[in-house]
Amino acid sequence: MNRRAKQLILACSVPLLILLGMCFTPLYTLLTGEEVILRTMPVDPSDVFRGDYVALRYEAEEVPKSLVEEKVISKVVGEHRSSAVYVVLKEKNGIYTPTKVTLDKPVRGIYLKGVLNYIGTNMNGNEVAYIKYSMDKYFVEDNTGSAWEKASTNGEILAKVKVKNGYAILIGITK
Repeated sequence: MNRRAKQLILACSVPLLILLGMCFTPLYTLLTGEEVILRTMPVDPSDVFRGDYVALRYEAEEVPKSLVEEKVISKVVGEHRSSAVYVVLKEKNGIYTPTKVTLDKPVRGIYLKGVLNYIGTNMNGNEVAYIKYSMDKYFVEDNTGSAWEKASTNGEILAKVKVKNGYAILIGITK
């Protein structure tokens, strides 16, 4: 094989390897991840261009400040910027809820990786840490979006999520 052919093969394989690498984590999570159920909170979505979908907000996105480690608080408040955090989950009656927010990756157990944006007061007057995860929309079958939207507005939806090493994939929703 001449030098030009080797360069062509190399040039074609680099983008292919990058694409395969991007698919690895989601596929690995789907195949080997632990399935957890998260409770959602009411939200009112509106986007006519994307088709039928449900915008989701999770109770795990508003974690009580008492569950946040002190070094997380000092980092977010002191530096006035968001920070990557790990949210440890524990199952109670079939639903997983946060038990601790830390900067250190847990060695075992089920946890989500998220971004703590800020600590503030929620609508109920409680101090909470606002954490963002990358699973806020779920597309549904055509002509079923309004029923799901109504259920979402009433806070009646549970999210089925696969989690592996903090990486989460939303795989389904139920009423």
